[in-house]
Amino acid sequence: MRVLGKFIFLLAVLAGLYIGLSQINWMKHFQVEKNENKLEKKLGNLIIKNIDQLYEQVDEDSVKSIIDSLALPLLKDNSISSSNYKFHVIRDTEVNAFALPDDHILITTGLIQFLDSADYLSAIIAHEVAHCEKNHVMKSLVTNFGLDLLLSGSGTGEVTNFLTGQAFSRKLEKEADETAVKYLMEANINPKSLANVMELFDIHFSSDADLSWISSHPASMERKEYINKSIQRLHGEASEYKHSIRQETWTKLQELVSANEN
Repeated sequence: MRVLGKFIFLLAVLAGLYIGLSQINWMKHFQVEKNENKLEKKLGNLIIKNIDQLYEQVDEDSVKSIIDSLALPLLKDNSISSSNYKFHVIRDTEVNAFALPDDHILITTGLIQFLDSADYLSAIIAHEVAHCEKNHVMKSLVTNFGLDLLLSGSGTGEVTNFLTGQAFSRKLEKEADETAVKYLMEANINPKSLANVMELFDIHFSSDADLSWISSHPASMERKEYINKSIQRLHGEASEYKHSIRQETWTKLQELVSANEN
């Protein structure tokens, strides 16, 4: 009788699950997701067009090739499809990088010239990729501008200014940092590079009004603390790490960018 009772209970549970799942409008759910993807792609195209009006993109194949050789293996090692990611280098003295809708990531020439290691750029790219993979960009846009405005396609300039000059919430920034640590560890790149970037910015940028990558993020001391805790928690003390690209390749990239600035 006990076995029969358990069997009947199991059937009741399964029946309840079936009835519950059948009440979900899956077609509506997938339609909403499809529409969100269309909106993100539309916004990505509009913002990139706006970026092209504000900045000059570096289109040299030699520069693109080095950026790809740095960024694409990071995606591959984390089983992230690279098919939709687009990395743009823009000519600007501001030391910054941004994640935009539809997996566009912008890197300024000022950032490339400022950093003295490709691993530091890998850490920043890992952070921006985390924003894309966690859907932070669209969440923040919908929260700050509303779905109606985004659907209308108006206010592109305001949206661009928001994404290139303001921070995500502290919660989302922390999630991006902690996810970036995982990405770097999976790629066997020293995850402490992310904390070291904070240190580097702390040394060189002390003004509250500076327009660097660090200025639009939570306090670097706080970030370094939970980044190091994440590394310890994930046992990220490998005996040997690899560099994202060779130092001479990084130097070549900086020389190419400097030449383009003249």
